[in-house]
Parts: sequence; structure tokens; C-alpha cells
Amino acid sequence: MGYRDNWLSHAGAVSVHEESTLHAFDRSIPVRPLSLLLAGVGNGGAVEVWRDTLPEGSTITAVDADPRAVDLPGLGVRLADVTDREAVGGVLRGLWFDFVIDSTGTMAPNLWPFLRAGGGYLWERYKADMIVGLVQDLAADRDSWLPIEEVMRIDVYPGCAVVEKRNPRVVPYLQIMTGNFADITGERVYREAGVKRVIPA
Repeated sequence: MGYRDNWLSHAGAVSVHEESTLHAFDRSIPVRPLSLLLAGVGNGGAVEVWRDTLPEGSTITAVDADPRAVDLPGLGVRLADVTDREAVGGVLRGLWFDFVIDSTGTMAPNLWPFLRAGGGYLWERYKADMIVGLVQDLAADRDSWLPIEEVMRIDVYPGCAVVEKRNPRVVPYLQIMTGNFADITGERVYREAGVKRVIPA
């Protein structure tokens, strides 16, 4: 069962999501043991549902700016405002996550450094101008509010967005070719345009 099914039948603490976010969770977050960071826990219901959803061997770390969240029983919430880089560094130092879910609505980039390459970062209640800007910057391969050289792809849903992190790219993407026959456009034309041939090992 995925998060959506578990969430719909959850009888514990209250949590609130947009319907599209429930689908994004099930499509974007792999069902395997992983380390999950939740930012913004509200009443703690999402933490409870994730504990019921993720397989054995998973870890869930929760942070919230509201001191009352720290006192929620059995959740182990850490106190940190995600817009405060020093506070985030203080409570997450030495930790790495396979997936980050940020429900704070701030879209602060301070949790990005704690995400492993190959992992995903989901923003609930995103700011449309920031997501549109990020997509445009990725398409144009220019600096943005996230390090573009670490962004592999962006999935946009109504109400949430998911960004996949990659290892930093140190050179621009190459245009590459394969195949043996160039009956219409000659291989020389491609080479002169800077296209590189893939040579299998």
C-alpha cells in the first residue's frame, strides 16, 4: 500500500495535503528502505502515515519551526526554521537523506545540501514563480536558486513539485551520436557542429 491509501485510512493525528500531492508521493517516492526528511509536521499526522508506509529499515527525521511540534509524543521532531541556514545545519549536521518533503511553504533551499544525489525533493504548496523560474533556468542551463548543475529533472503537479538531484555536472551536456549510416545528413556535418560519437567499450 502506498502513502495515499494509508493516509485515507489514517485514524491518528490530523494531516492536510492537496489531492495531487498524494498522487505525487506515490509516483515519486520509491517503496524501498530510505531516509526521509519531513519539514513542517503540523499535528504530526504525516509522520505517523510515513512510518506506516515506508518499509523496515527506513528512517524518518522531522523538523519544524514551531516549538510545540517538538513536544508531540513519539515523533522526535527537531526544532529548526528551514529559512535559517545555521539552525538547519545545527540539527541536521552529518545527516543525509534519500528524499525531502518540505511542507513549510517557504521553498527555502537550505535543506538541499542534505539530499543525496539520486534523491528527490518535494515542495508542497510551492511558489509558482520560483518553480517556473527553476524550470526556465534548467532549460537555459543558467544559475538559479538551486544549483542547476545538480538538478536532473523537475516534475510539476498542481500544488507540488519534485526535483531530482544529480551529482554535480562539471561540464555541459554533450550532444552525442551513434549508428553507422548517415544517408541524409553526413556524419561530418554533425562533427563540425560539435557532436561527439559514442564509442562503446
